[in-house]
Amino acid sequence: MYYKIGTLAKRFGVTPQALRFYERHGLLLPARESEGGDRRYQSRNLKWLYSIRRYHDLGYSLEETLELFSCESVQELDVMAAAKERETRAELELLESRLGALRRQREELERIGQLFHRCEMADMPRLWLVMDQKGQNVDQTPALQKEVQEWMHFLPWVYAAVAIEGERLVPDSPYEEARECGYCIEEPVAGTLGVPRGLHTRVMGGGRAIHTVTALDRPGITVGELLGYALDYARDKGLTVTSAVGRCLAKTGEIRCREDLLPQMVHFEYWLAVEG
Repeated sequence: MYYKIGTLAKRFGVTPQALRFYERHGLLLPARESEGGDRRYQSRNLKWLYSIRRYHDLGYSLEETLELFSCESVQELDVMAAAKERETRAELELLESRLGALRRQREELERIGQLFHRCEMADMPRLWLVMDQKGQNVDQTPALQKEVQEWMHFLPWVYAAVAIEGERLVPDSPYEEARECGYCIEEPVAGTLGVPRGLHTRVMGGGRAIHTVTALDRPGITVGELLGYALDYARDKGLTVTSAVGRCLAKTGEIRCREDLLPQMVHFEYWLAVEG
């Protein structure tokens, strides 16, 4: 019995182009062509297509499938299967990590809705920070830049960060001048992932803090315009703010960065460390 190329393609859920590709690599053997030039395949090709499709569903690439078809012993097949198992386990670990990061992102977006321009007292997590920018000036020290690059291997667990020392938390102070910029990661996550702690790493947190979410929505903003409500909250409770650390949770309108380097809205989660 002979089958048309379209019939085989439909039965095995592949395209006719894929069947022609298999044919060019010797995995399919057309028995004859009709007067109109259509290929005809004998039923023996069904077994070959079954094997190809099965290997494909197991994650083997076409090149790997060609190697499998070339194996001359069960031992050779087992070596390839073991290698594919190791590769699949690594892919699974990556997917699990990605799934965890997506869950974390949704938690962050939920936190924006709950805490936006509102304050609560909380224990500040211990954060590792590496700061490589003051205002608009980037520190080009090679050792510092190497440390930043090492951290970038652990995205998306590393966040863009901002740090402001207590004496710079003056309401009318320009925000750009008061802050240091860099990157942060939570200490427990850093330990789990194996993030290297370098010479330029600063550790902050672990004490009581004012926890809030605020937004940067225009250039030239002051500390008071960004965090004034949190500073008022501290004053009303008789607390002294010793420092502030923020990390970027979300940005909207990033396409605007092409024009003025500032997205429409940048949401920061801030902890203001307090005494008193």
